[in-house]
Amino acid sequence: MSFGRFSVEKRHVVLSLMIGLILFGIYSYLTMNTQLSPDTNAPTATVMTAYPGASAADVVTEVAEPLEQAFAKLEGITAIESTSQDNLAMLRLTFDYSTDIDEATIAILNALSRVRESLPEGIKEPQVMKFSASDMPIMTIGLSSETLDMTVLRRVAEAELLTRFQLTEGVASADLLGGYELQVRVALNADRLRAYRLTEGQVVEAISKAYLKAPGGSILHEGSELLVRVDANVSSAEALGQLEVSLADGNAIRLEDVAVVSLTTGARGSSYRLNGEEMLAVTITKKTGENTIKVIERLKDEMALMRTDYPNVELSVAYDDSEFTEQMVDNMTSSIALAILFTVVVIVLFIVNISRSLVIAVSMPLVFLITLGLMRLFGMDLDLVTLSALILSIGFVVDGAIVVVENISSHAASGKSIERAAMDGTDEIAMPSIAGATTTLIVLVPLLFIEGFVGEMFRPLSMTLIFAISASLLVALVMIPQLSVLMAPFEFKGLEGWVRRMADPFNRWMDKLLEGYIHVFKKALYHKKRTYLMLVVGLVLSAGFLRLNGMEMLPKFDSGVSYVTVEMEPGTTLEETEATLGRIESYLASEASVVTFDTRLGYEAGSAQMGDFGMMGTDQGMITVTLSSRLEREESIWEFQSRLREEIETLPGINRYVVKEKGGTAVSGASAPVAVKLSGDDLPVLYHLASQMEEKLAGVPGITNLYKSYNDGYSQMSVRFDQTKLQALRLTSQSVSSQLYLALEGMEANTMTLGTGQTLAVQVENRYAGAQSLEQLMNTEIMTPQGAGIRLKEIAVVTQEPRSNLIESENMRYTVEVLGYIEGRTFSHVMSDVEKQIDTMVLPMGYDIELAGEQQTLTESMGDMVFLISLAIFFVYLLLVPQFKSFLHPLTIMMAIPMVAIGVAPALGLTGRVISMPVLLGIILLAGTVVNNSILLVDSINDHWAKGFEMREAIELAIRARFRPIMMTALSDVVGMLPLAMQLALGSERFSPLAVTVIGGITAATGLTIIVIPLIYVTLENVVIREDRFIVEVLPEAGEA
Repeated sequence: MSFGRFSVEKRHVVLSLMIGLILFGIYSYLTMNTQLSPDTNAPTATVMTAYPGASAADVVTEVAEPLEQAFAKLEGITAIESTSQDNLAMLRLTFDYSTDIDEATIAILNALSRVRESLPEGIKEPQVMKFSASDMPIMTIGLSSETLDMTVLRRVAEAELLTRFQLTEGVASADLLGGYELQVRVALNADRLRAYRLTEGQVVEAISKAYLKAPGGSILHEGSELLVRVDANVSSAEALGQLEVSLADGNAIRLEDVAVVSLTTGARGSSYRLNGEEMLAVTITKKTGENTIKVIERLKDEMALMRTDYPNVELSVAYDDSEFTEQMVDNMTSSIALAILFTVVVIVLFIVNISRSLVIAVSMPLVFLITLGLMRLFGMDLDLVTLSALILSIGFVVDGAIVVVENISSHAASGKSIERAAMDGTDEIAMPSIAGATTTLIVLVPLLFIEGFVGEMFRPLSMTLIFAISASLLVALVMIPQLSVLMAPFEFKGLEGWVRRMADPFNRWMDKLLEGYIHVFKKALYHKKRTYLMLVVGLVLSAGFLRLNGMEMLPKFDSGVSYVTVEMEPGTTLEETEATLGRIESYLASEASVVTFDTRLGYEAGSAQMGDFGMMGTDQGMITVTLSSRLEREESIWEFQSRLREEIETLPGINRYVVKEKGGTAVSGASAPVAVKLSGDDLPVLYHLASQMEEKLAGVPGITNLYKSYNDGYSQMSVRFDQTKLQALRLTSQSVSSQLYLALEGMEANTMTLGTGQTLAVQVENRYAGAQSLEQLMNTEIMTPQGAGIRLKEIAVVTQEPRSNLIESENMRYTVEVLGYIEGRTFSHVMSDVEKQIDTMVLPMGYDIELAGEQQTLTESMGDMVFLISLAIFFVYLLLVPQFKSFLHPLTIMMAIPMVAIGVAPALGLTGRVISMPVLLGIILLAGTVVNNSILLVDSINDHWAKGFEMREAIELAIRARFRPIMMTALSDVVGMLPLAMQLALGSERFSPLAVTVIGGITAATGLTIIVIPLIYVTLENVVIREDRFIVEVLPEAGEA
């Protein structure tokens, strides 16, 4: 097929195709989803089950373990992690990446229905949510009002606003924080209950049965069937006080005789402040797989409607996860434009021809628009990964355009018409261009098939690069010939004269550089052994430096968002926690770089949001701190966090705390960068081992915010019944436990609908509310079936025992973790010390210890990446063998690959980077790109040698012929990646090591290719010549002898 002829002769087809692709590319850019990074989470569901009044240990045995056994049989499930706390069981179910989360949710519900009857009667209905409870909210909406108090505002939010947020497409949960709930309180009088021989349970039963709404059947009235509905509701606290409560002797009293019934506010379970100002808040969590930007856009549209519907409610955005993403996209787009500009400048300096330079310049945005169109067709998003890939591709995509334009120019200079030059020049270079692009594409294809975290993270990058390189090939072979014909009549003599004057010093320097290379090559050829030794030493030193330099999964990036989680000493009230966090808020308010900070404390029933220390309670609080953009402040987020930690350390009453940035772990879902997991069957043994491990890790340099996944500072009162006495009094353990719970905690006995239509809870308040001593507990009165009262101490022994507030298990084994963050040292160096400490642990039989989280993923991913690098090199060699019809010359060409290490090592060292997944990906890319220059050089050497030149002369002529094209493509590759390497865009820190790696590798490989590849060529050819001479001359003589 003649690409050049098609492009030139089918002018209208090519131009129509070009216009169509441009329009579709623009449309794709404007309509594509945008997000911060690919969703690397495996399909995850959370099952939350409330069990009021139960300890963490009871929740484990009665709720978590039966659910774990039921879910273990689900298809595609890879991990079951349960977190059991007082009153609550939270199970996180992780499935393999191929699982449809909607189908998995149906399977979970079916499993729940099968096991529901075996669960305790006192549990609330289990909730199944399509997200992980550790996922952070994507948006926080503040609610305030100048005319409504907090109680009324909360009622409006609960009754109307919360439902609208929850029903917004893509929202997994909408949780309300702060304010007070209105309720009907029934405050029981202990003395009067005793006088009438009543228990709390009898009062609760009377309330629960007296007022109800239920069907009453139907009647036939005047020929029509009418439904009968029983409505025994009362509409005021006063009416409730008139309720009759039956006594044991058959008489009855009114509720108000033994209780004070009132309409009041309940105790606060949570609190919320924005920049220190108290208000309500709605925290929004998205469903797994949903696009953050789209969900937030829908929420903002809903907020606009709410502002019209509720003019007396002020809705403000306290935290918006999309802001950083939008800034990142804008910055990365600017970086792409800057990279194109840098590349065009380099091309102009080399070519010194405006028409040809414009053809190449136009080809770059054209390639990107085609790439965007392909990305949209395949359902890809614009995110940090794909935008970084577009910047990385600039150097690659321009290479093909340069080669075609220069070859067309060469044919035109020989006297051919521009049309004929475009056809002949394109066709002549078509197959080498395809072969060159294929060497890059072939190393990217294996990345499409890798699974797990690395696959989810890097698959979009490899797909984007594949699309860009393929699009560049289409543009180079089909569109550039036509563009060259169109631009040929235009002359820019005046501008070109100015450009030539600017470029002359550069080109004179390039000529001197060429002569320098020729001189160095001759020296190297004369001192081959010394040159090879120097090369080997360079490779060894580079490899040694890379090994010593350290390793990490992914580089951290400065998002400007920090999370501060604080846990107070056990038993701390919400007000005390609020006061401590208020001191942190005062510090934040004094910081010039802090834009906003919002604080949430406590727990709301039904909320599935987990903090760093489990489900939030009255002794916990979290502050989300948003800083100004890193481009606008002097210090990094890590320097700010270091100062913040120093401030928190001075505050009294804090049990443990965590200060981390958004994306504080490279692997989403990991608890912390340092995570040592212990597992076994006995919790006390695990707690002892975890304490030992914590002590050992405390001495490891670079670890900060070290803590255990549980808090062993809690205690409990254990009640052990005397079964003989219970039987004598005709009591059971269950009946006494129920009375005890009601006496100490009270309960919601019913609901009441007021005349306004508002439905409130009827809360029976315990008569021992606020009991602080063992003596009060021991004197709790228990009623016998005969109506007699007996104190708890007469039928039970009560002791105080230590307990954990949180019990975790994974795949039905108890687990505890020792967690920490890293500051001031490389990840791999810290983890190496951690492994040494792990090796010193002596574990009982049946107990295991392992590095979890980020290190586990890094170990697994490293093996995958090393395999991919080896596979890429092998594929490139197989591709070169048929191209050169030789097994030897491809080996010469492949020697350019190890030389990239000589450039990568100093590049990483000078910029302060370490080996990471992006660095390894950069090495994979280099394997497919640096060989292209070697191909050009070896191909030219073969051509000159075939024309009869002596080998050394052929090599020198080849170097002179290919020097400028090699340097031009190398420099365009380097400058195209500078914006990413220089971290000019927000979020670019994550993939800047990839750009640094490619820049260093290309620089070294290009410089050494011109010297080392010809040297290796000479060495291998001499070996072949000696072997041929041996076969032709020595063997026949030996045969004659």
